[in-house]
Amino acid sequence: MRKLYLCCLFIPGFLLNSLLVSAQGDGPRTFLLSPTGLWGLNPKWMDMSQNFLPSGNILIKNADLKVDVFPTTAFHTFGIKGRFAQVLVMVNPGSASGTVEANRPDLPAPHVKASGLSDGFVGFKLGLIGAPAINVLDYSKHTPAFSMMGYLRIWYSGTYDSKKPLNLGTNRLTYELGFPIGIPLSKNPKRATWLEVYPCIQLYSTNNDPTIVTMADKSHQLPLFLVENHLTHNFSTKFWAGADLRYQYGGTLELDDVKQDNKINILGGGVSAGYQVLPFLSTVASYGGIMVGDNDARSNMFRLSVVFVYVNTQKLKQAGN
Repeated sequence: MRKLYLCCLFIPGFLLNSLLVSAQGDGPRTFLLSPTGLWGLNPKWMDMSQNFLPSGNILIKNADLKVDVFPTTAFHTFGIKGRFAQVLVMVNPGSASGTVEANRPDLPAPHVKASGLSDGFVGFKLGLIGAPAINVLDYSKHTPAFSMMGYLRIWYSGTYDSKKPLNLGTNRLTYELGFPIGIPLSKNPKRATWLEVYPCIQLYSTNNDPTIVTMADKSHQLPLFLVENHLTHNFSTKFWAGADLRYQYGGTLELDDVKQDNKINILGGGVSAGYQVLPFLSTVASYGGIMVGDNDARSNMFRLSVVFVYVNTQKLKQAGN
């Protein structure tokens, strides 16, 4: 039973290697089908050096920020009329510091800092194609196949004070709709090769109390289109590694209905690796950054993630008898 349990949890153990600062993407092995009945917790540490605000995909050309956040996501998988479903909730404590150029003599710029909560989210996934609801015992017999899901995520604001030049929160809501796709390139689950593609769009509500740096009465960000890609391979039953690629376009900021010169048009990439430490515990490490982009966009990120999962296999065995 131990071998079956390990095999079943190898893939789902990485399901929540999500970004969870919205500018960095969700990471590999997050868009694959997993068993139902899983409960899990996914704490992460993310260290970033960038000229984006800590939350919200907002590019600030003349900024140089160091951001450390610890997003923690709780999740549960279940079935709805035979389809895979998952609910997720994330909170995101952290801190940021650095320099921002501002044309306001009354500001403490260029040196700024902030701490508290960055933006978090609540999310829901539902299987659309090739994503049935199957329990952990049947999952071990499931042949890897193409799958597509719908993913709705609502990001809520973290800590925010308009009198401060730098905030971890955005004082707005972000609505994200995407369609995670998993494509198996190998039929051997012990040496699985996966291509994951996640196209999505983010829509933003208006911030009617922007920070004093903006010298505006309201700020609004235009929609941002993103495509996230991951190619990964299992080199053993416990270890996998792969390459990541992510493109973002749009997201121009408007201050009092005037467009700013900070449109996002960037291609980022990186590498990731994961290891199954115990049947219920897995780890993932990622490193990446922007390779090419407009408006002097800069970002480098290191992410370390652990995932704890629990499933009541005894209850499943009793139900099967």
